[in-house]
Amino acid sequence: METISTFVFSIGLIIFAAHFFTALFERTRVPDVLPLIFIGILIGPLFGILSPDDFGYVGPLLSAVALVLMLFEGGSHLTLDTLKTSLKDCVVLTLATFIFTVLITTGIAYYIMGNDLMPALFIAVVLGSISPAVVVPIVRMLDLSENTKSTLVVESAITDVLSIIIALGILKTFESGHKTIMEFIGTNLIATMAMSLLVGFGGAVIWSTILEKIRKFPNTIFTSLAFIFLLYGLSENLGYSGPISVLIFGVVLANSKKIPLNIVQKFGADHLTEFTSIEKTLFSEVIFLVKTFFFIFLGMSIQFGNFKILFIGILLTVLIYGGRLLLSRIFISKETPNSEAAMISFIIPKGLAAAVLAEVPMHMNLPAGIEETFIEIRAVVYMVILFSILLTSFLIYSQGNGFTRGLYERYFSKSN
Repeated sequence: METISTFVFSIGLIIFAAHFFTALFERTRVPDVLPLIFIGILIGPLFGILSPDDFGYVGPLLSAVALVLMLFEGGSHLTLDTLKTSLKDCVVLTLATFIFTVLITTGIAYYIMGNDLMPALFIAVVLGSISPAVVVPIVRMLDLSENTKSTLVVESAITDVLSIIIALGILKTFESGHKTIMEFIGTNLIATMAMSLLVGFGGAVIWSTILEKIRKFPNTIFTSLAFIFLLYGLSENLGYSGPISVLIFGVVLANSKKIPLNIVQKFGADHLTEFTSIEKTLFSEVIFLVKTFFFIFLGMSIQFGNFKILFIGILLTVLIYGGRLLLSRIFISKETPNSEAAMISFIIPKGLAAAVLAEVPMHMNLPAGIEETFIEIRAVVYMVILFSILLTSFLIYSQGNGFTRGLYERYFSKSN
């Protein structure tokens, strides 16, 4: 009984600590997820109080829940108005950074880690994402122009979507037994993605049309979250992609006012219902809780005792950030102030999407003999997440306090 009470006490303490770290971020500009990872490191690898194995099925379940909520939140931030204003400013740099990351990571995974091409491509695509869970709170606190803030937020959302779609396509290739992703695309990937999109779109329209009626019943504030999980499970059980369906569900609801009325009327409604501010707050709080415990779980899973993993994690982080710095000098608009160009060049932390995607292969029916490869890939991804957040935090702090401001000013002034 004492163990249970201690565990419950710890849960409450962690939640309070997470809120404290969020408040602390406003003063220190250190992302709140970083202390959470360190808590996981302390109770896991450092002192051995707990290990991921102690959680049994809770760890994989937490990963699945985090994936669903992350996709819904990511989709809900992709509004057409935001894309119109920011896409033209960030699309070239975004794609260039994503492609560079994929190429350099594939090379390291293939030649240094010794992976086959498909697993090498998987880790490369996973690390191509930039974490909205880390970026969005950062840009809210920084003194940046609205255009730069929108650029960074949209970039993180786009790379998350690209990473998720391509990575899941690669995993589906493995699970289906095809040897190459092109072979899988030629058979059923396109059809699967199309049907997943249809399920997500149809689910969003249907839910928006009945939401007002649902609200008339008591205690229904959680029903939208419940519907998201139902939609995910339905799409998966039909043989489609649950993650893609949930992502599209979020995108459609975020742009409900843009959907033509004749499409809405086909579902027996004359308008689509939007979420209330209370519902949006609830979603935000639930995502906050899941994010809190997931990053602690991630910290517990990091392997510092493996020199190879540590070396590759540091190497990838340095190369990805070095490539981003070079690409920023080439592709950032000449009209962007040097101080803001500097921020754009290093606010590319990895986070929730990368961590969750790295965990997904552990719970799939993959061919025998490939498990160890994906275990190593997960370890490297976790290491890069840690070092990328550390490096981003250090550079933001250094830039804000003037330690590196002169260096970046000179670097970007030479390109103007």
